[in-house]
Amino acid sequence: MRNALIAIAVVGGLAACTKEITVELPPAEEKLVINGTIEPGKPPIVVVTRTESFFAPTDFASLLGIFVRTAAVTVDDGNGPVQLDAVSGFSIPDDILERAGQMIGIDPFAIQVADILIYTKTDGSFLGQIGSTYALNVQAEGKTVTGSSFMMDPEPLDSLWFKLAEQDPGDDSLGFIWQTTSDPSGLGNCYRWMGKRINAGTDGEQKDEIFIAPQFGAFEDQFIDGLSFDWAINRGSAPFSTADDDENEERGYFKRGDTVVVQYVAFGQKEFEFYNSKDGNANSQGDLFSTPSNVKSNVVGGLGVWACWSPWVDTLACYP
Repeated sequence: MRNALIAIAVVGGLAACTKEITVELPPAEEKLVINGTIEPGKPPIVVVTRTESFFAPTDFASLLGIFVRTAAVTVDDGNGPVQLDAVSGFSIPDDILERAGQMIGIDPFAIQVADILIYTKTDGSFLGQIGSTYALNVQAEGKTVTGSSFMMDPEPLDSLWFKLAEQDPGDDSLGFIWQTTSDPSGLGNCYRWMGKRINAGTDGEQKDEIFIAPQFGAFEDQFIDGLSFDWAINRGSAPFSTADDDENEERGYFKRGDTVVVQYVAFGQKEFEFYNSKDGNANSQGDLFSTPSNVKSNVVGGLGVWACWSPWVDTLACYP
């Protein structure tokens, strides 16, 4: 009791000594933020947003306000720039909708509900090709953002299997996905591992609507150049997920009976630096919309990423 009274007295004394101080913080310069990808045999997809003030509201309505709906977006494969179309979330084809949800990191259904604008080509007239370099140009609100990315060959995983984690006695259900990787000789090959569980959960719905990368799922070949090795991957969680298996003892684990589509994406060094620093920012800030001060963009004139993705895809039934 005596210690409590001393603590109260100290706090009271400190409160009596405080003085209200008003600090005038200059508004941060508003910048365009680019999130764009192109894959072999698929059209480019680009989302354009603007940075928010650190102290700006973060309710749903204000977040919708960061999306730019009047940009001029072109992609050039060396044969001249191609103007992308601004497509409403309500009319985006399913295949592009799923890729956009994966790219942004939200449920594709939310893109439709919020009517988020996607810049793309839906007529099949402009598709990615391995070995090509793609230059992006975005003009909006008096600003210009440019970027360039080279489309590499996909790198297949040698094998995939499910192995129990055996963290608790008698647990014959939870585990990790293991794989064997062979990295080609020559530095500069970078990858991102992503998984999507397509089996139903306890609610009868498909467990994952999008491919999800675990924390720090992107890596470079600085220490694995030319090597073959086995490694395990934990299960990532979708941003802002409230699913039971993301909040209980199943968090981070795959489960016996899961059917997982694995996407192993190859891209270049600058793209890796973006995704790796983005994961670090999300881990420390805990918010997709936090100020991305430590994210290493690969675009010029703004923030974000323009990336050629070369995915290798396979499906694994999780049984030990």
